[in-house]
Amino acid sequence: MTICPVLRCPSHPKKTRNNRGGVKIVSFWQWLEKRLVTADDPLPRGSAVIIGVGIDVSVAGNSASPYSKAVARKCGNLFEAKSGHRIIFTGGYFKPGVTGVTEARGMAHYLSITSEMPRDKVSLEIMARRTYLNADYTLPLLEPWENRVIIVAQQWHARRVRATFRKRWSGSGIDIRVVKAWSDYGGGSQRRLDHFCSFFLWDTLAFFISRLKGYC
Repeated sequence: MTICPVLRCPSHPKKTRNNRGGVKIVSFWQWLEKRLVTADDPLPRGSAVIIGVGIDVSVAGNSASPYSKAVARKCGNLFEAKSGHRIIFTGGYFKPGVTGVTEARGMAHYLSITSEMPRDKVSLEIMARRTYLNADYTLPLLEPWENRVIIVAQQWHARRVRATFRKRWSGSGIDIRVVKAWSDYGGGSQRRLDHFCSFFLWDTLAFFISRLKGYC
């Protein structure tokens, strides 16, 4: 039995079937997360703007976190599949005390070195350091005729992202679809995000506070 070092959460093994019919061992927390995460929205018909919501930077603060890299990869895959005609990366968080990168710049750099994404198809929003600000600061970047968006967010963050964007963009007439980008936990600058159990508690608390404040 392994122990989550942040909250001392026990990780009881679970057995599941893999694609080849064998038995795959997953932790209790992986099993629980798969059952609690929000479902992806169906992709819209026609081309959309793809918006990648960053979450954290690397431990050193000089690149995207594993969560943000997963978001960038998912955005790139959607663009390659012609589900969208351009990408906006949003995220202004950076590691305090470090001359590093913001979430948005980290995601853009990661995508540029791992794909052949055209630079003129990527825009950045580098000021937002809260989820509701991701929504507020991204909306003005859309052209008047761009009325469909696909928002990509880390798997557990996606529920709050959906509620926030739909609340903040209410009345805009924009068709909002949210899909998850799956990543492992750990490797970021914020220890509270290092494990599902601590991420779950932190983001769930943030969701309820955002509800009380009217952000989502």
